[in-house]
Formats: sequence, C-alpha cells, structure tokens
Amino acid sequence: MNQAYNRKAVRKKIKQQAKKSLHKDLWGNIGLMVPWMIIMYIIFIYSYLTEGQKETAGQSLFAALFSLIFAIITAYTIYVAEYQALKQMRNETTSAKPIDSWFKTYFSKKWQKTIWLSIWMTFLFLVGWALLVGIGEIGIEASGLAMLLSLVINSSIPTILIVIFMISFIMFILFGIIYIMKQYKYIFIPFISLDNSSMKGFKLVAKSRDLTKGHRWEIFVMHLSFFWWFLLIVITLGLASCYVMPYIYLTLAGYYDLINKDVQATEITHKPETIQAVILQPHSTY
Repeated sequence: MNQAYNRKAVRKKIKQQAKKSLHKDLWGNIGLMVPWMIIMYIIFIYSYLTEGQKETAGQSLFAALFSLIFAIITAYTIYVAEYQALKQMRNETTSAKPIDSWFKTYFSKKWQKTIWLSIWMTFLFLVGWALLVGIGEIGIEASGLAMLLSLVINSSIPTILIVIFMISFIMFILFGIIYIMKQYKYIFIPFISLDNSSMKGFKLVAKSRDLTKGHRWEIFVMHLSFFWWFLLIVITLGLASCYVMPYIYLTLAGYYDLINKDVQATEITHKPETIQAVILQPHSTY
C-alpha cells in the first residue's frame, strides 16, 4: 500500500460498502446462514433438555455424531457465504441466492472438491495449535478441580497441582494467541480458492500467507470493530448471527479484493522488463 493508505478510512469505506451489499439482498444473505442456524439451535435445545441427565452410550454417540455434522455444516456455510460475499462485493447486480448457493452451484463435483480440499488444508495447519490450546484448557480444569477438592476437604493444596495449573494456564494463553495469529494467515483461503479453483493444497496456503503478510493486524482490528455486534449475538442467543456474520464476510471479502489488487499492481510495477536476445549474424568476407 502507498504511504497515503489510511487504515481507519479504508476500514470505514469497506464496511459501508459491505453494509450496502448486505441490505441490497438482506433476506438472501440471511438465508445463507439459515441451515447453520437450524443445526445450532437443535444442538442448543438438545443440550438444554438433557442437562443434568446421565448420558447413555447411545446418547453420547449421538451427541458426538451431531457435533461432527455441525462442524461440517459450519465449514461449508463459511465457504458458501464467503464465496457469495465476494461476488456481491464485486458486482452490485449479484444477489446471495441462498437456495442455489447451498444446493446447486457449490454442490457440483468441481466446487465440492475445491471447497473440501481448502477446508482440509486450513484444518491441517491449525489442528496442532488447537490441540495444544485444548491440552492447556484440560490442564486448567483438572488441576483447578483438584485444588478446589483439596480446599473442600480442608487439606493443603499440593505444590504439584499449583505447578500444573500455572503451566496449563501459560499453555492456554500462549498457544491461544498463536492459534489466533495462525488463523489470520489462512483467512483468505476461501476467496483464493474461488478465484483459482485449479490452485491446490499448499499453494493455497502459501498464497494466503503472502496476501495477509503485513495486513494480519489490520484484519484483526477489523474484526474487533464488530465487538458490539458480537455482543448482540450473545444477548440474542445467536439469533443476530443471521445479520452479523454475512456483514463480516462481506467486509472481509472487501479486504481481500483490496489487498489482492494491490499485490497484483505491485507485481506488475516491479516486473523486470523482458530482455530480447540479440542474434548475431555471421559477416561474410567473401
């Protein structure tokens, strides 16, 4: 970006454009989130109804299977919503088309292969950090519970429990920060896979890393600017997600286009001129 690049002004402009695109086809964009919302509320209601009950093996298996289905639908929802967000930000006449997007356009063999390969690559590069965060969380809960039990029975807290708690807490914070940072490295993968459906595997990851370099903090601040919207999601028990999430996806799509165009322009500007080979012709002295 040039020196006149004002991050706050750019963020405001992109969010205004995103809101305009969102309101242009509000119900269509909400429709993109509906299948995910339905599954989320089924899980929420099921958890509420079974709270405090002892789970049978069958119920545990059902819960695990449903969680897996929810994870798959969540991943697919993000890709479909972000694909349509990029198209809407690029063309004012393009609408969200929730039915076609969910069950027709991206259900083709070509797009299914592209989407799930992209999801797998993102998962591959994040799963290790997520597991380390999970280990830290389990350590905090287990050692915290053990220390609480020691207090209940009027026993002194063993030093080893305090050490485990501190190590687990540090792991949770440290690897949590790293995990978030890594997420911003790969945040453009859905948009890249839409523009380059033939680009596979590690090339997608490398392209996203290159594009986000120098812009990860900027994109993080953009997400922070939605703080009050995230709070609204919590207050409405997730209902506001139908509006907020498409708004965020449209804004992110705007950032992708801006950064991608700037990188392409820089590459063209710094592209070395082609040197034409000079072919020497033999000079006859006869």
